[in-house]
Amino acid sequence: MSIALVFAMGYAQHAPAAEPIPVIYDSDIGDDIDDTWALGLLLKSPELDLKLVVGDYGKATYRAKIFAKMLETAGRTDVPVGLGLPNNPNAGGAQSR
Repeated sequence: MSIALVFAMGYAQHAPAAEPIPVIYDSDIGDDIDDTWALGLLLKSPELDLKLVVGDYGKATYRAKIFAKMLETAGRTDVPVGLGLPNNPNAGGAQSR
């Protein structure tokens, strides 16, 4: 039994690593802490490859600035920051029509 376990452990160490999954993160960061935690998880997960973050769902510029500051602090200025909708689509703005 122990020989099989040693063999299995050795094989697992030599298994090819899976390619990271590309991710675009669209968020209403800045209202609640959940989006901040999600960004931290994305930045620290080697199985994920963060390609773009988008501040969305109203207050897009404000949200993009939060993303930019957090990415800069994390040393990830390679991740582009996008602007989403300037208005909340459910708040009766022009985009909700």
